[in-house]
Amino acid sequence: MVIENAVPTGTIDRLNADIDRMWSNPPKGALIETFKPDGKQKNIRPVLEYRGQSKLLDVYPFSAVAREAIASPKVIAFLTAILEEKPKAFQGLSFWNGSEQSIHKDTAYVKIDANPMHILASWLALEDVQPGSGELEYYVGSHRAPDFLFGGASKWMASHPEEHSKFLESLHKDAEAYHNVKSSFLGKRGDVLVWHGDLAHGGAPIAKSGQTRKSLVTQFTAASDEPYYRRWSQYRALETDNCVFVSEYANVPEFGTLRKLLSRRAFKYVIRRMIG
Repeated sequence: MVIENAVPTGTIDRLNADIDRMWSNPPKGALIETFKPDGKQKNIRPVLEYRGQSKLLDVYPFSAVAREAIASPKVIAFLTAILEEKPKAFQGLSFWNGSEQSIHKDTAYVKIDANPMHILASWLALEDVQPGSGELEYYVGSHRAPDFLFGGASKWMASHPEEHSKFLESLHKDAEAYHNVKSSFLGKRGDVLVWHGDLAHGGAPIAKSGQTRKSLVTQFTAASDEPYYRRWSQYRALETDNCVFVSEYANVPEFGTLRKLLSRRAFKYVIRRMIG
């Protein structure tokens, strides 16, 4: 589902500024996923030199603007209709460049306690996506293909990582067998693509060197469901009128929204009154 003009231009401007600040002056607790500098996957504090080849994790605990963009009314209305209850945002990735990630399905890696199919994702364009920038690509209708079961029993890869390459290969075979055409998302700034957890998708090769593809991806489940990581990670969640936010890496504070609504002087006054 493509939702055009889901997030206003002014919100995108403020979100890009927040993301720039997280890279140049990372707040305490901010993390990136990177293979730099030694080729080994790790989560570390943001390093500006790694920006083009790394993912910024869970922007929303640190940015009220990110929460505003993620909980865009148009997106939340659609997610609520699909989930039949309030959505819960539980994982986020911010990209500077195209990921060039192989075609895959999120259900192999993203784990929900209740059911591996209880996930949806939104992809927000933070700039107009240019052809050749490593744009998002996907097989249309691939979410209807038969399940690939790791070890013959589970959609989750964790117990049988040795079958990963076989899983990736199966997605191309399924696309051929079921005539799923490959398509690309060349969204405009503020557009959102929402995809099914079993949609086979990835990042196209970057053909234009130096071309950015700024984007924000968020994984959702239903408010009554819990991501698997909540078994060991109990950072504070934030529940708003239309969306729940929870992160594996940080508390999601309420004061960010409050501060957005108040001037700096009024904010300090309220905090002083709260603490006596």
